[in-house]
Amino acid sequence: MEEVVEVIGVEHLKTVLSSLTPEEIVKPAFDNWVVGIRTGHTVLNLENGKVYGLGIELNQLPLADNIYIELFTIKSHEEPISEEEFFSKNEYEEFLEFSSDDPCEYIPDIITEFCELKGIDEYERKIGLLAYNFEKEEQANYNMWESKILNRYYDAIHENHNPFEFSQSSM
Repeated sequence: MEEVVEVIGVEHLKTVLSSLTPEEIVKPAFDNWVVGIRTGHTVLNLENGKVYGLGIELNQLPLADNIYIELFTIKSHEEPISEEEFFSKNEYEEFLEFSSDDPCEYIPDIITEFCELKGIDEYERKIGLLAYNFEKEEQANYNMWESKILNRYYDAIHENHNPFEFSQSSM
């Protein structure tokens, strides 16, 4: 006997998506991401409509008992924000001076150290920049972004049925 799982409807999904801010989409993924170790995901559970973060380590499979779709991902091997992007022009120049003062080749927490010295809230700034980039790159055309998420929804609930998928000939 096949197990029947109730999932949220398309209208509920659209309501959840439209109520999320870019910060609410990127923050759970960032909070579950560990550089080089764990990929961070923001997912939407299709059974209850809740949005949460998921951290998946290399070669680890996600939980099979949850039906969800991904809204945002930061891969374990990527650095989502460059130093140049993180700092203002003046801060970056100061940071380069600060980091060159240290004789050690590489200090992983040098950005954190510099932020503490300058009174910069590193976490809030990173979340803000991720949200800004997400909004600019992913949600610039909200309808296209929503359609991409709806495609994932249809893929998740009907394995071979996707009314939003375009073939090359229909474009």
